[in-house]
Amino acid sequence: MRHVFANHDLRTEGCGQFIDVTEDVERAVSDSAITNGMALVYSPHTTCAVVINERESGFMEDFAEVLEGLAPQAADHYYRHDDLEIRTEGLDGDPHETPNGHAHCRAVLMSASQTVPIVDGRLRLGQWQRLFFCELDRARERKVFIQVIGE
Repeated sequence: MRHVFANHDLRTEGCGQFIDVTEDVERAVSDSAITNGMALVYSPHTTCAVVINERESGFMEDFAEVLEGLAPQAADHYYRHDDLEIRTEGLDGDPHETPNGHAHCRAVLMSASQTVPIVDGRLRLGQWQRLFFCELDRARERKVFIQVIGE
């Protein structure tokens, strides 16, 4: 069994952005010369997610509304994570100038990774499926890891 690892750097534009990384994953699979196995797509960030869905603007707008209903970004919504009067953990290395409790809550509802089968050297996504890196916080430098595993 072989594996190939690729790191992709991204610059996101803001909360709710979906970045289609399908072609990046397809390229990693092609470059790996692995014909049968799987591709793992992973976000190493606690306020991002990786999802599989359709690239269709109506869905993306609907999903943004769903997330807003479940974990509002509104400034008047209280998150203990953002309350620096009571928070005592995870404070190193971040000035915490931008509240992001909503982003952490949204990320827990989603997934940090997706795995897609590779058969005959190709990703086996459904007809309308695409792989998306989702920004749930603010515009930032991000990474997405792609690992291709197989024979």
